[in-house]
Amino acid sequence: MDDLREIRTLLAKPDPSPEVVARRRQEVRAGMRRSAPNRRARWLLVPVAAAAAAAAFVIVPAGSGEPGPVSKNGREVLLVAAVSAERTPEGSGTYWHITVTHEKYPVQEYWYRRDGSFWLKGKGLKGEGKLVKFPGEPQPFAVGPLRMTFDELRRLPDEENALYDRLRSAVTESDLRTSGGPATATEQDGFAVEALVSLISEAPVSPQVRAAAYRALASRPGVVDLGDADGGRRLRLPLAHPGADTVVVDPDTARVRNTRLWFPLTGGAAYVEDGGVTIDAEWTDHLPAE
Repeated sequence: MDDLREIRTLLAKPDPSPEVVARRRQEVRAGMRRSAPNRRARWLLVPVAAAAAAAAFVIVPAGSGEPGPVSKNGREVLLVAAVSAERTPEGSGTYWHITVTHEKYPVQEYWYRRDGSFWLKGKGLKGEGKLVKFPGEPQPFAVGPLRMTFDELRRLPDEENALYDRLRSAVTESDLRTSGGPATATEQDGFAVEALVSLISEAPVSPQVRAAAYRALASRPGVVDLGDADGGRRLRLPLAHPGADTVVVDPDTARVRNTRLWFPLTGGAAYVEDGGVTIDAEWTDHLPAE
């Protein structure tokens, strides 16, 4: 039985032992190690809007250069992360708190309430560093290029194939377009993968749905392991935005430690070709003082 099939067999069981999970993590880390390539950075102002209520403009650094030789066990990294996601308690609270950090930019924070109301705080956002409630009607949550209410997020299937099919159908029904016109079938696949990335990094879904999102990503063709990175393993994923197609996943914690693509609650998409942002998300009962 090959490694991937062995992991999938283990994941089918309700509660794999800590020893098994630890062994698989060690095997994932025993893969090819390499240093991250040095890259020159330049600054871009990048607007990306797809079926968004309000387009966001985010300044991000873009890089150049190609990665070195890579191994191809990225699916194993994602499957181990799925086990960790399932075992991570969800927590509780009134607000889903998202913190977006980048080493060269001020922190951006969002507090999302179940009714769709949300607050934001950070330089470059409305309010310029002060806590502000987003004006107008409550908004659905941004899941990649899609929008879903809190109730819709909580009703997502926790089986990987059903989850991907649900997102892929939603992409098709949304009639998403690119600069070249209506999205092709391949681009629609990429948009569905971007929605999966939102589920593992930003969205207030259950541990079971987050684990299903990791498994659905593992089943997609074109997942490539780019080697060790700060905080985990760098993976290339088949996204609709090919210039922003890498994430760093920590399989121990099931956290995305770095991503080149993310979707602000204010609408649109932000991507970073070099450097990326770290997204932390958790439940809290408190808004900060204004």
